[in-house]
Amino acid sequence: MTFPFPVERWDCAAAPYAARLAGDPLGRVRVPSGDSVVLAARYADVAAILADPRFSRELFHPEAPRYYPDFDISDAPDAMINMDPPEHTRLRRLTANTFTARRIEVWRPRVRDLVHALLDSIDDEVVDFVQAVAFPLPVRAICDVMGVTEFDWERVRSWSQALISSSGRTVDERIVDALEFAGYIIELIQRHRAEPGDGLLSALIDARDEGDQLTDAELVRIAQGLFVGGHESTSVALSRAALRLLAPPVDYRRLVADPRLIDAAVEEILRVEVPIETAFIRLATEDVDLPSGKIRQGDGVLPCLRSANHDPAVYPDADAFDLDREARPHLAFGRGPHHCLGAGLARMELQEALRVLVTRLPNLSLAEDPDAISWHRDWVHKPTRVLVNLGRRG
Repeated sequence: MTFPFPVERWDCAAAPYAARLAGDPLGRVRVPSGDSVVLAARYADVAAILADPRFSRELFHPEAPRYYPDFDISDAPDAMINMDPPEHTRLRRLTANTFTARRIEVWRPRVRDLVHALLDSIDDEVVDFVQAVAFPLPVRAICDVMGVTEFDWERVRSWSQALISSSGRTVDERIVDALEFAGYIIELIQRHRAEPGDGLLSALIDARDEGDQLTDAELVRIAQGLFVGGHESTSVALSRAALRLLAPPVDYRRLVADPRLIDAAVEEILRVEVPIETAFIRLATEDVDLPSGKIRQGDGVLPCLRSANHDPAVYPDADAFDLDREARPHLAFGRGPHHCLGAGLARMELQEALRVLVTRLPNLSLAEDPDAISWHRDWVHKPTRVLVNLGRRG
């Protein structure tokens, strides 16, 4: 059975996931650039696409599909996300030791202290959780672990939006933003070469493997990716976690009563409230048979992480948020060679944020109607504001 879905503009925020999962798992959609691509909806298909080397991220020829018109992150040939093996394998190997489990545990107390400091700085009882916690925490955390003490986040936030969203800018303006962002990172790298520290940026500058070392262009792109990816997805996950746990606050109260559930809560938040709706477009370099059907050589494929994480074939009662759900791997951080480099850091930040919140703010609650909250609708789907009552005076 095939549902008669038209090839229309893909809207991450309003996608009919259930219908596509049931009847059109490899149907076509039209992305903001106007290009028609295959939307992979089911978990088995998405997992296979992300791990299969026949689906390429090298989209540099004019006929290759783009998510956004004219210019986007896929046009950066020296960005690791846009590379296939063997070049991608080389860069991944050089950066493999930067996010080890041991390093992340060293950073854990520092992140915990950052959450406490953010709460200590809040005087008001009703605040915007996005601006008070969800945005500044990952920003300060990634600066801390990168060893960067001074960072112009307002400019970087603007530049990053030009790369990962439609942003409302012209193509010329977006190219200028990308060049200014690169120039800013080059200055950071030059300062850290002159005065090395113990942060991740200095570690990347020194990263070697049998005499091989990152080039200046590779360093810039990797650092850009870490600063952008290191705050955006975690900020979105924290914002959406607040809504998921507080509307209504039943699950938040469970975490207050039993903080041992926090690790399970983080995994369920990442599954249900996956911060990035879709992975980047892949290009099929040959015909590929997937569990749900065939992809033709030359087809652009958009792997939908959100629908995969809601696939009832993998997760019983998939749309329900269940703190007692049996642990099963989700695809919030992707899979395969492009699995998110900072996944462990993001998990740890979410865990520590929730631990501090449930300990210090057991009466935390929403201060507005969740149905009235406005959302930023793009590749990243996030609430623009979440008003909360800290409950410290009640």
